[in-house]
Amino acid sequence: MSPQGKLRVWPSAAVVFLVALAVRLAHVVALRESPYFARPVLDAETYYWAARALAAGEGWEERVYWQPPGYPYFLATVLRIAGPGFLAPRLVQAVLGALTAALTCALGARVFGRAVGLGAGLVVALYGLLVYYDAELLAPSLAICLQMATLWLAARAPEERGGRGWLATGLLGGLTAVVNAPALVLLPVLAVAARRRGGWVLLGAVLAIAPVTARNWIQGGELLLISSNGGINLYLGNNPRSDETVGMRPGRDWQALVRAPALHGVTGAGPATRFFTERVTAYARQDPGGFARLQIRKLGLLLAGNEIPRNQEIYPTRAWSPVLRVLLWKVPGLAFPFGLLLPLAVVGLGVAGRRAPVLAVSVVLLGLTVVAFFVTARYRAPLVPLLALFAAAGVRWAIVEATPRARVMAAVIAGAVYLLANLGQGPMPPRMNADAEEGLAHWLESEGRRPEALALYERLAAETPRSFDAWYGVAQLATVLGQPDKAGAALVRIRGLQPDFPDTALLLARAALAAGCASEAEGFASRAAALDGSSALARRLMGEARALRALPAGSPAGGCPDRVFVAPLALPS
Repeated sequence: MSPQGKLRVWPSAAVVFLVALAVRLAHVVALRESPYFARPVLDAETYYWAARALAAGEGWEERVYWQPPGYPYFLATVLRIAGPGFLAPRLVQAVLGALTAALTCALGARVFGRAVGLGAGLVVALYGLLVYYDAELLAPSLAICLQMATLWLAARAPEERGGRGWLATGLLGGLTAVVNAPALVLLPVLAVAARRRGGWVLLGAVLAIAPVTARNWIQGGELLLISSNGGINLYLGNNPRSDETVGMRPGRDWQALVRAPALHGVTGAGPATRFFTERVTAYARQDPGGFARLQIRKLGLLLAGNEIPRNQEIYPTRAWSPVLRVLLWKVPGLAFPFGLLLPLAVVGLGVAGRRAPVLAVSVVLLGLTVVAFFVTARYRAPLVPLLALFAAAGVRWAIVEATPRARVMAAVIAGAVYLLANLGQGPMPPRMNADAEEGLAHWLESEGRRPEALALYERLAAETPRSFDAWYGVAQLATVLGQPDKAGAALVRIRGLQPDFPDTALLLARAALAAGCASEAEGFASRAAALDGSSALARRLMGEARALRALPAGSPAGGCPDRVFVAPLALPS
């Protein structure tokens, strides 16, 4: 691109930036009416409190990073400057989202021309899901901005003398991975694109990632590149009951899964990661057909227009945001905007992929990475700016360059992809999911609004009578509020709930054995064996329970304590 062409790009990028910023600020202002605005739940709450601790100088609680630490450190910086509120981070992220749109515009103009850049930038500026994530205390806003900055630097690096441009590319690419670990797949692509200067890319990535790896080694004695949650996330999306495991929330079943390696005698973050990875490979070996069908199904979810939640439903946020009511919706036959973006992007990849091989390969690798773990809107979001670039390139080709016959072929392909992405996507959920509402109840309790929190737990328990976590909330709060009959009834319901996952049943069996409850331990071990017939640990615990029951005093006086049935959350006995 000529110097004059470079100068002409920036007015378009500035317009895109201002449009994107205005849309995001309007959304943030409207979102202040949401009860979740000042009460982040699940992953957002985890990030927030980690950032609060960092901002206060208390350091990082974990000796080895569980999740990529880049976003909590970014959030801590904002909180340290602006104070512990919930508005400032969202305003900063609105700027990041606007910068992402501008970078998309600039990258598109450099690779495909000004018209494509402007079109792609406006798509990103007005893309409802990106607007949504720019107002959530989650990693996508920062990760996607860094990703697009990395790709923009890579596009201009060949024009610079020496290796400084490629060094900066690797540095930003490494920082992207510190925020969103799957972005690691982009680094070899960029190194190959740099050819003889690929070493500069790798050096920059090492400079960005090495402090994280060193901290894991120094503090925790574990040689982990970024974080230790890769193995368990791989398992969540690759097991015979992946639909249920992906939906696990912080609670009894999740705690049991996290503690599963220790229960099997595996200690340390690195060995725990390998423990879950070995479970995945064992599943693939024992049921290769089922494993293959699961991957195909996940690929279908990746290409579907529906935005799959991770922890918190997305569509109900429209109730508080007029911006999202316009920019994010589903009707029969169209899941907007992804259901419209994907068909255009597929055409663009077909006609313009060779012109931008780095971008095309990045789309494929990022998409396959999502499929390898599990598909959610949050993990698919980094694909959106890249798809916007190819969608705009495809539209330009169809209008300016395509022959009539080529247009017909492209329309057929786009139509087929449209049907794949939009048919059978279901209605928009009218309210938040139970996991998020339980998180809201926790906040209400911490604010001293215990009767409201108890009422919310009771409603959730009535709607999902097999929910351990809802009944546990009822039992806890009813006890605190001096309602022993209600607490007792909730504990009776908890005692009657059979564990749904083998790891939970195993942990309960171990807790029952420790309390001397032979019959309960045998029941939990039998349940674990029924859920996982290959479990040697279940058979061993069953034998221990039977041996305990054969002893003269095989049961504790007064019956098995309540804390056994809520392990590992453990009510006081």
